[in-house]
Amino acid sequence: MSRLYKFHFDETEAFLREISSLEVPLLMDPDRHCFYLENDQQIALRLRLPLFFPNGENNEPLWHYLQRVEIPQELPNWNILLMEAGRAAVGSVRAGVVDSHKNIRKYMVRKKSGKAQLTHLKTKGKSRYGSRLRLQESEAYFVEIIERLEQKPESESAFIFYHCPVRLKSFLDHAAVDCKFDMNKFQWRKLGVSIKECSFDELKRHGREPLYSRLMIEDERSLELLPLIPEYKK
Repeated sequence: MSRLYKFHFDETEAFLREISSLEVPLLMDPDRHCFYLENDQQIALRLRLPLFFPNGENNEPLWHYLQRVEIPQELPNWNILLMEAGRAAVGSVRAGVVDSHKNIRKYMVRKKSGKAQLTHLKTKGKSRYGSRLRLQESEAYFVEIIERLEQKPESESAFIFYHCPVRLKSFLDHAAVDCKFDMNKFQWRKLGVSIKECSFDELKRHGREPLYSRLMIEDERSLELLPLIPEYKK
């Protein structure tokens, strides 16, 4: 059974350096923003870094990562973006506290099937009024998100930590091109947590998530290789 440990970013660097000194062979998975340990070709543990820490290269050893990057000592600002069909929450987080946010709602989902109009078009969408309206609302949905990211304080942050289906992120990227908005001005990383709904309450609940390392133990034997794990603190 998996076991999760969370600890604060200001204890992460010391923990990483102690692991490195013990020569535990952790390797980087940049897609998950984590280091992992294999045992008998199975994942024994994953250590996801605080989301604002520099990312590593594929299969980069921990010791090399620590030599190459500069670990942040101060807390940056970041944005949280939660998206689902027809609903989004965008917020700016400063000093670990949400200080600005906006909820966005649009009529994008077909009531009978519960399928987003953009997805329906891939199958058998029809040119009826309801379909055209949902398409207009879908376009406005992505434009409104981009307009929010163009405004202060969101525009002043270097990071966007997001949660959304892959298809919605693709549509947002296309809308950004049409709006002549440079998505690369931000560093985009998946929030990597379970989201109940894309609402302000969930945005507040997970606004501090980037502060923490998440150590997931899959093989209890790997605990014997690690130094003392820092305790969770709010």
